[in-house]
Amino acid sequence: MPQRIPCGAWAAFLVSLALGFGPAVAEAATITLGEINPLTGRFAAHGTALHRGVLLAVEEANASPLLRVTLATRDDEGRPDRAVAAAEELITRLRAAALVGGYVDTLVGPISEVAERHKVPYVATASLDERLTQRGYRYFFRISHLQAYVDSMLGVVRDLFRPRRVAILFSATPGASQLARRQRERLEQAAIRVPVFEMFTSGMSDFAPLLARVRDADAEVLIADAFFADHLVMVRQLRALEVNLKGFLGAFGMEFPEVVRDLGPSGEYLFGTTGWEPGIAEPGTEEASRAFVAQYRRRFGGEPPPLAMHGYVAARAILAAAGRAAGRSGEVEPQAIRQGLQELDLLTPLERVQFDSRGEATHYRRLIVQIQGGTRIVVYPPDRATGKARYPMPTWKER
Repeated sequence: MPQRIPCGAWAAFLVSLALGFGPAVAEAATITLGEINPLTGRFAAHGTALHRGVLLAVEEANASPLLRVTLATRDDEGRPDRAVAAAEELITRLRAAALVGGYVDTLVGPISEVAERHKVPYVATASLDERLTQRGYRYFFRISHLQAYVDSMLGVVRDLFRPRRVAILFSATPGASQLARRQRERLEQAAIRVPVFEMFTSGMSDFAPLLARVRDADAEVLIADAFFADHLVMVRQLRALEVNLKGFLGAFGMEFPEVVRDLGPSGEYLFGTTGWEPGIAEPGTEEASRAFVAQYRRRFGGEPPPLAMHGYVAARAILAAAGRAAGRSGEVEPQAIRQGLQELDLLTPLERVQFDSRGEATHYRRLIVQIQGGTRIVVYPPDRATGKARYPMPTWKER
């Protein structure tokens, strides 16, 4: 069974159970945790959110007398070559016992290659490319996976929207491209037509030609397998061109608080996915979730974006594995952390963390939220819904 969090005992849990410690040791074990995230460049907002979650997990670990963690953070600038150089430096020069981080699979993939070659466990914070867990790697683990997006996004389209025609626009990243192909397959199996299926380069400034195709195809729903900045541009241009849809469903970044702030009234009725947000937590972990939110506010002076929880959980998984290794032997080595990750069963506000033999998180789940009145309401799946979906959306002129 996963480790449950008793009411009123979150701090004690972090010191003991969350880190997986056995009997107390006379002297704290020490490890260096290497973190690689895009802290500058086009993915800077995403990488910063992940970094802050990692930092909170490390600070909690260091509040215990049983483990001393040195966090070595490197900025990959959103560039695969920088990610590879950072991984090599952290492992060979700083002797990192594990790696954490990574946003988009064009960065995660190269880091995983370096980690596997040096036999150092790597827990990716945001990764979807299905090929990465099909290579037989023994040191690669990740918190998220593609199937959760497929199930939730296609579930809400099939069960709630029930359209006849769906358009899919997707970023040219491995995870987004695979997600789009899986979505098209499932839609066609359900006899739902996909008249527009177009790839684009993330960071585009003009979606007008693609959106005109969506309008001309009389698509009822637009699925955008895109990132935060892409959604902002796309929605603004949908309004400017008066492309009226019954539903807009975004895959990545729609859960960012900035979507509501930056889009204002244009953001109303949009659908997106999330794994966790303040006020939206795995049943049974509400107190732990509130404690994380309070901790984040104290440390960074704002509301935690969902990706911060991904960073936090990935780091906690590593530190739980390290804590168990320290409890048994008094020293932490990469092999012991890898073994601890394989045996891990830890309940967190994001998910129950267990990894299968491929390093895939077996309990990862995505929820569908809709912006209503400037806040997000969970509308799918039914067992987690906190409100009803407002579908179809009103036309732009009716708002």
